[in-house]
Amino acid sequence: MQRREFLQHTAMAVTGLGLANLAHAQTPDIEALYAEAKKEGKVVMYTSVPTFLLSRWKTLFQAKYPGIEVEFFRSGTGKVLARVETETRAGSLGGDLAWLADPTTFNGMIAQNLLLSYEPPEWKHITLAKNPQGYFVAGRVLVGCLLTNPKVGGAAVKSYADLANPAMKGKICIASPLISGSTNIIDGALWKDPRFGWKFFEKLKKNEVLVLNDVPDVARAVASGERAAGISLSLYKYQPEFANSPMQVVLPTEGAVPIASPLGIFAKAPHPNAAKLFYRFLLSPVAQTVLSEAGIYPARTDVPAPNGLPDFAQLKKLLPDFAWIESHQRENQAQWRELFGG
Repeated sequence: MQRREFLQHTAMAVTGLGLANLAHAQTPDIEALYAEAKKEGKVVMYTSVPTFLLSRWKTLFQAKYPGIEVEFFRSGTGKVLARVETETRAGSLGGDLAWLADPTTFNGMIAQNLLLSYEPPEWKHITLAKNPQGYFVAGRVLVGCLLTNPKVGGAAVKSYADLANPAMKGKICIASPLISGSTNIIDGALWKDPRFGWKFFEKLKKNEVLVLNDVPDVARAVASGERAAGISLSLYKYQPEFANSPMQVVLPTEGAVPIASPLGIFAKAPHPNAAKLFYRFLLSPVAQTVLSEAGIYPARTDVPAPNGLPDFAQLKKLLPDFAWIESHQRENQAQWRELFGG
């Protein structure tokens, strides 16, 4: 993967661009692909993308391409990978595409020849991060940040370091990097940073941090007031479930963690044409605008940044070292289990 290409990405602001204005006439190649995909009748994506986004895309896609049913297996990155491994060993892979949060996970799938090389026309609008051989593209950029609830003591939290403050004892939560791919990257950035390292997580342990399964669970705990603050993703404040909650997105003073999130097609997809059609749809302005409206930086340079967040170029970043995270994966997982359990 071009691991550092996302540093060069600038989310260009485009005003007045609604979904209705993003419709494009079908090109001949899309028409032919749709005809073949319609014969297959279905497309299945294995993903860690939140359900509310999947539902929106399903509605839009099926309205544009009637006759093709969209199905998802949605779980944390770890569980999605476990399913892919189990089905691959059994020779019965049921998914057509994979879209996960952790960019290090796709290298293993490439090594196992699980992904299809495919570079559709939509690639020209993406300068973020693309595999040179065409095996995947970063379809979105997640933002690892703090979620706080000022009504239950979260107003003072402005940095990752604030979570270790004794005043926050019993008031913080985090997700497990064994399950959440995005958390694996966020934690990896902190493990590698000399200002934090494992000593920071030992302090969180002493501060009675609540360890939850996945980043949506962190958002629910903060929004409900069960916890005052936690490490999660910016997108959850934009999710309808939390629209009226007091939960706030706080971009940490040390920098938010940008995560280029990979999307690819399985080489042995049971519905290969539908997979290509859905892949192209997910990289289209319509689908990418859904991301922007949900607090996620889109991959396309012609779709605006999310409301309430700075342009990507102006975002203060705590950059993850993906190569280090991948090479230290087993060591970090073992140390996590020793500190927090499985």
